[in-house]
Amino acid sequence: MMPCERPACPDWLAEHCADWGAEYAASLAENPKYEFAWKKWQGERVNIRLLPLLSGMTEGHCAYCDWFPMDTGTDPTIDHFRPKKRYPREAYVWENLYLCCRHCQEKDNDGFDEALLRPDELGYQYERFFIYNHADGTLSPNPAAEDNDRERARVSIQLLKLNFRGRPAARKRELQRFRDLDRDARREWIPLSPFRYLLWEELVLTEEM
Repeated sequence: MMPCERPACPDWLAEHCADWGAEYAASLAENPKYEFAWKKWQGERVNIRLLPLLSGMTEGHCAYCDWFPMDTGTDPTIDHFRPKKRYPREAYVWENLYLCCRHCQEKDNDGFDEALLRPDELGYQYERFFIYNHADGTLSPNPAAEDNDRERARVSIQLLKLNFRGRPAARKRELQRFRDLDRDARREWIPLSPFRYLLWEELVLTEEM
């Protein structure tokens, strides 16, 4: 998970998000099996309008696992940070929406915990919460972190399944590819790769040597 900065909410979304959320909440209250469908604004689905904005926020990477590029099998979708069925009035709230790969979208039973980390929250930094295990490619809570930060890291790893779906092997693979590059090419290569948090950390370590 890479830190990012959220741009201002589009005016058209700010104008309609409360009404659209209330409408969805009412439909869900009437029929608990009601299926969510994105509203249209000026003839286009809201999610289609928002994808470029959310992609710009994370430079095209998944907001949670940092996967890139999101192509077949991991194509981009919009995640509701607070699950829309549990928090229907937040279904269109700008701060609740993140660009997400389909793997990270598949949380178990709309799993959510208030401790779950947000990449755009104030003070978030990868190294504050996580460490990388070189032996097996997994992420773990930083043992040097404060108790609350370690718990938030644990919850995030568990709910987002950051150590499943082939991510540990992919991290090891991308890190090795990075190490095989010429030093001058590494900095330019990082933005076009997944797991940028690991590669920036590796770059700092190699430049200090």
